[in-house]
Amino acid sequence: MKAKEVLRQYAAGERNFCNANLRGANFKGKDLSGADFNGADIRSANFTDATLRGTSFENAKGGLQRQWLILQWLLIILIAIVVGILHAFAATLATYFFAPTNFSSSLEQAVGFLTYVFLIVVTYVAIGLQGFSTRALGSILTAFAVVFSLTLTSLLTNGFLVAGVGTVAVVLAGAFAGAVTTVCASTGAIVFAVMVAVIGVIVATFTVADKNTTVVVIIAVIGLLFSFFVGWRVIKEDEKFDILRMFGLEVAVFGGTLFSGADLTGATFTQAHLGNTNFAESRRQQTRLNHVYWQGVQKLRCSFLEGSILQDRRVRMLLTRPEKGYKQDCSNANFRGANLSGVTLEKANLTRAVLSDALLKGTILKDAILTEAQAVGADFTNACLTGATLESWNTDSTTIFKNIDCDYVYLLEHPKKNDDHERRPHDITKMFRPGDFEKLFKEVPGDVQLLIRNGANPTALRVAFQKIKENYPDLPEDAFQSFQRRGDDFLVTVKVPQSVDKGQFERNWDSGYQAGLQAGREESAALLASAEKRADGLEAIALTMAQNPSTQNTTNNDYRQTIEVKGNVAESVIGQGDGNHLTNTPTPKQTPTPKQEDKTP
Repeated sequence: MKAKEVLRQYAAGERNFCNANLRGANFKGKDLSGADFNGADIRSANFTDATLRGTSFENAKGGLQRQWLILQWLLIILIAIVVGILHAFAATLATYFFAPTNFSSSLEQAVGFLTYVFLIVVTYVAIGLQGFSTRALGSILTAFAVVFSLTLTSLLTNGFLVAGVGTVAVVLAGAFAGAVTTVCASTGAIVFAVMVAVIGVIVATFTVADKNTTVVVIIAVIGLLFSFFVGWRVIKEDEKFDILRMFGLEVAVFGGTLFSGADLTGATFTQAHLGNTNFAESRRQQTRLNHVYWQGVQKLRCSFLEGSILQDRRVRMLLTRPEKGYKQDCSNANFRGANLSGVTLEKANLTRAVLSDALLKGTILKDAILTEAQAVGADFTNACLTGATLESWNTDSTTIFKNIDCDYVYLLEHPKKNDDHERRPHDITKMFRPGDFEKLFKEVPGDVQLLIRNGANPTALRVAFQKIKENYPDLPEDAFQSFQRRGDDFLVTVKVPQSVDKGQFERNWDSGYQAGLQAGREESAALLASAEKRADGLEAIALTMAQNPSTQNTTNNDYRQTIEVKGNVAESVIGQGDGNHLTNTPTPKQTPTPKQEDKTP
């Protein structure tokens, strides 16, 4: 079916395009929202920047058309042959060290060969452990620097340096080519590519190596195996080889199905085959993949997913195989906008995971750890949260809690004492009734949450409360609902009328709190200066006593007076001070009662 025919029928109200043959069809920038392409052949179809909200691609077949598939196989064969020839050529450079005429002595020849081996081993180990990264490059360059210094001291010849540099360069090129081959090819194609590469090694060896053929073959095969080791690490999605993987995937999706920049919100790809499919952003916009159904999708790892949450292997596995979430470690994973409905996440570790705007309808989160998880805008309708740990998780009024299946939850992951995980309900014999969870955790739309970082300063709190009262005189006395500790921080919850601008309310609070902090610092500085002044006075008195013993009595009286004054200042700070200034009211002296005269005769 041609693209024009599909668009014509869609405009006429048709939505059913099941099992249609859409190979190579161009729907760039078109609106096909709600269409049903169940079982359709969309290989090499172009949906760039298309609007496909709620569109079904269930059981659809994406990827490459036959002609593009043949071209890819030819490319794989060509790369495999080149890899084999490169490693054979690199191995022939080693024969330089088997010719005594290239060295002035047998000692120099032995040192040269061992250093050459050292250079190759360093290259293999650096790439194997550190991947294609700047650290690996630094290790290789360090090894070259050592070799170059030996060359300058004339211990080795310049020919050795040429052989070493050439061999390492070819090894790097061969590893890169091998990685690209394994990313592009299927399992059968990889086996075929290895066979072709081995043939390339043998042919090249007998072509360029007139002697020491056995040594050349051994070194070439080792290099060849190393190239495919790198390719295997790329297939396993080792982060250290991400550069190679991205490059290989760009080659793999060339000529495949294009969804670049498409709006796929709510689309369905259940059981679809999506190898060699491009989901990267287009030149105009990002690809939108919110709430997409990915269950049972095949070959998604062979698609180009740069910039999406599907780059994370853990996320991709849970979305395509929802039954595999039991006890999975998904800490710090990004599930923003993902469709996790019905996924089994029992006892999973979701610490600091991003669940914002995600669908978790009917998701099994029993005994899951949601410590510091971000769940703003998430939909937990019909989710099971029994035994979940909800320490410091972040929700708001947009988070949907409806028909939650929950008997109890914990608010602390690591109890501080008495093994108290802050169970809710507190009584271990009690369970939540239907609706209790929603009442306890549902964010009220009229609430404003104010986070106070690094503890609460009393002076700053007093000033902040005063400013709120001045700006909002009609705010009821019970507006401040709670004052809760969250680690080293405090969370203040304030219930405000719907007419109040919450953003302005928070700005007023912050400005008042900052002003209070400044006032507290000035007060502390004044008290410190006063204390230092009194300390200097006491030091002067002690010095005078030491120099003039005759003034001891007078000084002692002055010292007692100083102590009395200090006591009055302490009383004034607690009872009579206004918080910013100190007052010193002397204690009134008591007049003794006169004795009555004895009038007895």
